[in-house]
Amino acid sequence: MLIDFHTHLDFYKSEELEKQLAEFSGIIVAAAVDEESYLKNIAISQHTKTTARACRIIPTFGIHPNRADENAPLLDDSATTQHFEKYLAQSPIIGEIGMDFCWSKSSPENQEKVFRWFLEYCNKTGKACVIHTKDAEQEICNILTDYPHARPIIHWYDGPEVIYREFIRRNYMQTFGVETIRSPHLQKLLRFTPPELLLLETDNPDSEPWLGGNRNDVGLIERVYNEIAGLLGMSRPALEKLIEENCNRILSN
Repeated sequence: MLIDFHTHLDFYKSEELEKQLAEFSGIIVAAAVDEESYLKNIAISQHTKTTARACRIIPTFGIHPNRADENAPLLDDSATTQHFEKYLAQSPIIGEIGMDFCWSKSSPENQEKVFRWFLEYCNKTGKACVIHTKDAEQEICNILTDYPHARPIIHWYDGPEVIYREFIRRNYMQTFGVETIRSPHLQKLLRFTPPELLLLETDNPDSEPWLGGNRNDVGLIERVYNEIAGLLGMSRPALEKLIEENCNRILSN
């Protein structure tokens, strides 16, 4: 079974996506960047149940750091937070959340406010959360010490090795994807990642084209499996079994 642990299905054109999902067998975790994104992914998931029976989509609720400025003020309104808490309860994993000091135009203060709001819920419930860390690795490392019962999954980490080693020491799950085959730094991080902390992703549909590739279809995850298996010296079936076990452990808690 193929499992893509981080995508943005709502970014695709509907007709293009429906055709691709009909041909895909496996699990796709569809991360949200805000409320609208989450609701669209739910609609995609429900439609796919009748049109692509071999494909299971898991929509997850989160607010991306890029959306922090417009969402941070909403967290001061109890009606809005109750509304969001309904999404949190029904979402098996939380994400995408985090902080970004490289590309995001949202203020650091609003990013941290939104990030901590989600972490409080994850710390209370023990629910896993997918975290974006770009150029905010040290800040996130520090913040996460305040939420010891949250279960972080670090998405596409490419920061300093010393912080990554601390994340590994804390047993944070890690996703690797389309850049790994291109990056000696990521390959080094991959090789000292404990197998039980490993997940795979594409970050479709934008990441591979952003890196200079010409694919963004949902089947791209198969290439990621082949690349990671080769880098780790594993057979493809062994890697599939490992990732499935890791994914099931997250979803069962």
